[in-house]
Amino acid sequence: MNDFLVQAVLNFSLAIPVFISFVKYGRLDNDFNPFLWFIWLGMANELLSLVLIYTIHSNAVNANSYILIEYGLILYQFYNWNFTADRIYFILAVTGLGVWITDNLILHSIDYRNSSFRVFESFIIAFLSINEINKMIVFQRGKLFKNPIFLICITFLIYYSYKAFVETFVIFDLGFGNAFSINVFMVLTVVNFISNILYAISILCIPPKLEFTLPY
Repeated sequence: MNDFLVQAVLNFSLAIPVFISFVKYGRLDNDFNPFLWFIWLGMANELLSLVLIYTIHSNAVNANSYILIEYGLILYQFYNWNFTADRIYFILAVTGLGVWITDNLILHSIDYRNSSFRVFESFIIAFLSINEINKMIVFQRGKLFKNPIFLICITFLIYYSYKAFVETFVIFDLGFGNAFSINVFMVLTVVNFISNILYAISILCIPPKLEFTLPY
């Protein structure tokens, strides 16, 4: 099995959390909906990317478009967990849109895989995850590893920290050769696979939706 097929198989492990979320959807706390939509969008992007690679041999346009929507959904999820910081998330959203437009429409073409916005997105998500984890360590009671917010943030931190590292190599083109680049991206694929499994566990830990009853 070649590297491309290995990456495709590992990437489609996202189907596991997608399946769990579909089964449990409607019974889960609505505060986690942006995260579930993020999972579904990721699955749709994987399917579309595979079709485009086999037909027109490039998935650059949909990949560059996907990361902007992904960024917005993740910001929305953090906003759901921190309603009082709405101004911060608005600023991050507007700044991210500006970076995306500059990277994909002004400095480069959307037809190519551009990394500047990917680095920006990864650093912002990693920073927000660290901030959320620190708050839970200080204020949360009980077992953190059964807390879906903690699990999601740990997963975000692992994946997006490594992704920032990878995309930085792409931007600066340090000339380590094709073999090194292939290995770096293969590790990213493995990290993505681990993240997908952690996403599935996180969904299993999401509390049920609260049922409201009328007082008598």
